[in-house]
Amino acid sequence: MKLKFLDTSRFCREDEKQGDIPGFFKISKDIMKIVWASMLECFLVSLVIMFDGIQVAKIGNEANAAVTISKQPFFIMVCIAQSLNVCLSAVIARRKGEGNIEGANRAMHFGVFTSFFLAIALSIAYIFLSEPLCILMQAEADTLPLATRYLQIVSGGFIFNALAMTFNACQRGIGNTKISMISNLFANLTNVFFNYCLISGQFGFPSLGIEGAAIASVLGYFVSFAISFVGVLLQKDFIKFRFNRLLSWNKETVKPFGKILPPILIEQILMRIGFMLFAIIVNGLGTEDTYIQGVTNDINSMLFTLADGFSIGTAAIVGHRLGEKRRDLAIVYAKVAMILSVTCGILVCIAMVCLRKPILTLYKPDSDYKMNIAANCLLIAAAACIFQNIQWVNTGILRSAGDTKFTATTSLISVAIIRPIISYLLIYVLFTHKGADGIVASGLGVYGAWVAQFIDQGIRMTLNLSRFKSRKWTKIKV
Repeated sequence: MKLKFLDTSRFCREDEKQGDIPGFFKISKDIMKIVWASMLECFLVSLVIMFDGIQVAKIGNEANAAVTISKQPFFIMVCIAQSLNVCLSAVIARRKGEGNIEGANRAMHFGVFTSFFLAIALSIAYIFLSEPLCILMQAEADTLPLATRYLQIVSGGFIFNALAMTFNACQRGIGNTKISMISNLFANLTNVFFNYCLISGQFGFPSLGIEGAAIASVLGYFVSFAISFVGVLLQKDFIKFRFNRLLSWNKETVKPFGKILPPILIEQILMRIGFMLFAIIVNGLGTEDTYIQGVTNDINSMLFTLADGFSIGTAAIVGHRLGEKRRDLAIVYAKVAMILSVTCGILVCIAMVCLRKPILTLYKPDSDYKMNIAANCLLIAAAACIFQNIQWVNTGILRSAGDTKFTATTSLISVAIIRPIISYLLIYVLFTHKGADGIVASGLGVYGAWVAQFIDQGIRMTLNLSRFKSRKWTKIKV
């Protein structure tokens, strides 16, 4: 018997249908062909983030807190470069659907040219501004030197990270997510190996502590760059990188970037400013709670991997369907992707709830207080996962369609305004909590941060779903 909720012919209105609609399992197969590699890639990245935290924790909880402090300023640099890549992937996906090989290649070369000079400028700025940025992030006397040095080193190697992301964005645009997965797999293995060698001095390498962790990250960036670069040099399907074509782009190439890049950039910056304000508020609780937040964030990134993988893969698929002028299929494929994402998300959440304490022990928390608070925070993170999966896949769909003004607006409302305000109120003002010293204080402490994140995900899910249902995103030209 055919289940109604899996009947794809009901996923779009009769007046929207432009042809035959494939069945649920056929569409699921098409989606998973692209999505599985993105999911595995995101999982591996989050796994390395977790291993990073575990290995840095061996130095001490202060070192782990220092890395947590430096991450938010660094992520702002990443998000600026990533804005270009999100736009680039959307443009190439649309050209792929149109069968426009020349347009796709010109877009790729424009993206690489822009990414190179942007990365150099950001690296130089961050090397000189690392200490003020860490002070802004509420680094205390015991964490400031460590956080500053870590940020300087990873910023110095950012050029490799930026170019690797750009090459991989081009591959994702044509639906080739395997190269991105392979480059990140080997980058992550490199990172983990050199973390082990350089943090505590193994196999004859010097013991460099937190500096070793930063150097290991840069070596991972380089490996990712090398593999992704070879990938676009040898690519035979639709796009192929050539140095003599770096300036082959023209006005028509740049035009869609001028239309959809500014809102993406604003969205990414607003999100990161919101996250940074959020981090500043949490870091104000002190080194102990900063450590708890950093550990739970690392583990929570595992929950985010499925949503991110589905978002990346679905964005490419929806872009192809829109380029083919099949708006009905764009809608249907998007809905199936959301169903698959939520289903997988539920399974991962169940696993995370059951395994959270064994995973936390790997971070070697030096008190039962830290262990128990972090374990409880992960329960809230797991509860937010369903909202997160729906809203993030929706965000990828809207971005790929060029509806970037809307996603920028939702980020402004929810991440940059509502989340920091609610975080401050919940952490410091509303309700009460008992600290490690047993003293009852105003606010929920670090719990408030995770409740605020739950609320933020719910708001963005509601806004993005409303926009998806409006169908306005299917009519945007890129």
